[in-house]
Amino acid sequence: MKLPKKLPPIANVAADTTISVVLPVGNSYEVVYLEYSGVTPAQLKNIKLELNGRMCSEWVDGERLLSIDEHYDRKSTSGFLTFNFVRPELEKQEHRRFFALDTHQSQGIVTASISIDIHADADAPKLTAYAVQVNSVAGAPNFLTKVRRFIYPVSSIGQFEITSLPLPQDASIAAIHLYMPDDSDGDSVAQITRAELLIDNVNWHDVDADIAAKIQVVNGRKPETAKSTVIDLIVDGDMHHALPLKGNIQDFRLRCEAASVGQVEVVVEYIDKYGATRF
Repeated sequence: MKLPKKLPPIANVAADTTISVVLPVGNSYEVVYLEYSGVTPAQLKNIKLELNGRMCSEWVDGERLLSIDEHYDRKSTSGFLTFNFVRPELEKQEHRRFFALDTHQSQGIVTASISIDIHADADAPKLTAYAVQVNSVAGAPNFLTKVRRFIYPVSSIGQFEITSLPLPQDASIAAIHLYMPDDSDGDSVAQITRAELLIDNVNWHDVDADIAAKIQVVNGRKPETAKSTVIDLIVDGDMHHALPLKGNIQDFRLRCEAASVGQVEVVVEYIDKYGATRF
């Protein structure tokens, strides 16, 4: 049975402060909604989901959270940021619910929260949080989407490689988002024009960015092609197509082509069990 509820009041909401959205433990969280006014999503900075004080997921700001939701064509409404712990884009209902944030005592999660820095330029910020919860099942595996971000320099136009992404054993990768937005050259196309995924000399994403985006559109996605290039490994809605990281990978790399210099923000969606010592 679903339980929509208002979360505890958020303390110290003001410009140039760090706030914490407290998630009382006990049930499973399918969605957390953050209603905002007097502040823009871009002014909600350094967003982190923290479990027992350890970071589980991170977003540079609210715009990035909205952008990932846009890619998956998830439902949204004005004035709300949505933290989708379930994955509504998956084909099967049981797979969608698989990713709820389970805070039952059997998981060992004592505290859960979302921390956010409010930018100093925010006008008159107001934040209220709501959640949709369901009953937890004691001892059930607690699989989560863990969103992590990494910054890499792009020092020259043309081909470059990324070889240092973390590969936590027994996790999987659902998608890799490469953010290097259009540089105002008038074409409204992100600066990463090709992103290949090579694993032990096999190329698993051997298409240009525009073709990848068209394949994603056919499968119901809404890629933000002016902002990012996405390697979407679950594009057909089947979570079993996520890339398993079994520890036997000898060489993992992204081979990319850039239309300009600067830096690329790589946002990786890992699928992993919750554990006190896990990644």
